[in-house]
Amino acid sequence: MARSRLDVVASTFKSGAEDLHDRFLAIAADSACTGCQSAGFGEAILVPWLQTKWSEFTRGLITASAVGTRRTTGTPVRAAAGVRSLSDAERIVRAAAASTAQKRGNPYPVWHSSSFAVEVGALIGLGNLRQLEVTLGSAIVPRQITDFRNYLVHPSNGTRQKYEELQAKLGMLRMEPEDLLHQLQAPSLTVFTWWVRELQRVADAATR
Repeated sequence: MARSRLDVVASTFKSGAEDLHDRFLAIAADSACTGCQSAGFGEAILVPWLQTKWSEFTRGLITASAVGTRRTTGTPVRAAAGVRSLSDAERIVRAAAASTAQKRGNPYPVWHSSSFAVEVGALIGLGNLRQLEVTLGSAIVPRQITDFRNYLVHPSNGTRQKYEELQAKLGMLRMEPEDLLHQLQAPSLTVFTWWVRELQRVADAATR
């Protein structure tokens, strides 16, 4: 039986996140790994890449839901009003994302934000909106990744404050980004590994 669009969206994200995790382990195992360092950030540069993959997942999740599909459990998800094809869904999602971004005062859609994705889904009137509200709405890792990424890429007093708040929440004070990623957040799981596993879990739950 052919996989549903939601199956494909979830598996694509999980595979891409796992590739980044494998690279994280490779860098950690060999600090002299040729080609592993990027702009002096080392392992930390993988976090913005993980955020990008998450953004692609949430956008794909909303689009697949809008066009009508089935959850991984086989439960049908009805198409959004006015959607009869994938191109219809993509057009409606783009318009809803632009409207939501403008309402938030953002210059562009922020798909890495779970609440943004849920707002877009609500505007479209997705048939599985409640499922997305529960699964994406309770996810804390995307916000943590954003605070980490913003300080790494755009260091300033404001982003430093958010990063320090993240450190406090994780119980890991006075650590630079690259060091923080290697600290244990859960039994036997480093912060980066825990982030990857949590996002993969949410991807499964959102498409179930």
